Amino acid sequence: MSDSDPSDTDRPWSSQILPALGHLHGALRARHGLALHGYLVLGAVAAAEGGPVPVSRLTAFLGESGTRMSALLRDLQAAGLVERDRRAGDRRTVEITLTGAGRTRFADAERTARALLARHLGPGPFPDDAQGPGEPCGHAGGERSGYGRETA
Repeated sequence: MSDSDPSDTDRPWSSQILPALGHLHGALRARHGLALHGYLVLGAVAAAEGGPVPVSRLTAFLGESGTRMSALLRDLQAAGLVERDRRAGDRRTVEITLTGAGRTRFADAERTARALLARHLGPGPFPDDAQGPGEPCGHAGGERSGYGRETA
């Protein structure tokens, strides 16, 4: 069977992903004032454990254009959730850090996401108790290196 075949039984929860993501997007908007992209950005920055994350890393993580990422970050900054600063040693690089409000908003949104995804998809690949608060679903330990702080 092909990957796009909805009757694929190798992944019993796969046919539920799209509705679950739709519900997640709606819940994040209604409860936390965040679009799914905003939640993902806050999660990626939170996973950097307080260190700044280069915008280029976030752009690659989401597969977004620089223009779209700039608009998204501008909105998050206007909401007081992130700060954008130029890297001290390389003024060409813009880095993102969470504000206290951003860290709180992400932690609240993460609880909503975990509960909703568990309800819609079951325990699957993102058990509720696998990670502490403030860590994005499914990105524990070393797996975070794809979007966290640059190691340089």
